[in-house]
Amino acid sequence: MAVSISSPRDDVEGLLDLAPLWEELHRHHLSVSEYRGLVQDLGCSWASRLRWYRRLLTEGASYVTATDGAGRVIGYVMVGVEDGPDDTFEVQGGTAEVVTLVVTRDQRSAGVGRKLLGAAEDIARDRGIDTVKIAVMSGNARAQKFYESNGYTVAERVLYRRLDDR
Repeated sequence: MAVSISSPRDDVEGLLDLAPLWEELHRHHLSVSEYRGLVQDLGCSWASRLRWYRRLLTEGASYVTATDGAGRVIGYVMVGVEDGPDDTFEVQGGTAEVVTLVVTRDQRSAGVGRKLLGAAEDIARDRGIDTVKIAVMSGNARAQKFYESNGYTVAERVLYRRLDDR
């Protein structure tokens, strides 16, 4: 099946097409996460994610979509950018963050994720950025293995604690 990868996009209107993929990813996170404090309501999760995406786009982020031969969106990557030096890590030009990368279940392991990751890295290169970061949900071993197989390594761990968990 032919897969088309878009050019980097910053159109807010296209974000609405991403909702089903975000919801699929969030359902997956709910099933694999070792942390139990995830938002349970898919609609609320998407509404929050959509607000964040809109803000990111006003701050210079962009996204890339993958479509199948029928024009169906089968994956996307949202890439945020932070220009300039980092306070902890040596970077040149800034840091690009893969905020979200998702491929619909029936297209996984077909190279779509690799193409989207490559598009995210191209966005970084085109902006003179030499460092890309991505967070992986705890318990999502398959995703971590995918990123590591593409040259990524753990640089830090982010810990959460619900204050009412005593």
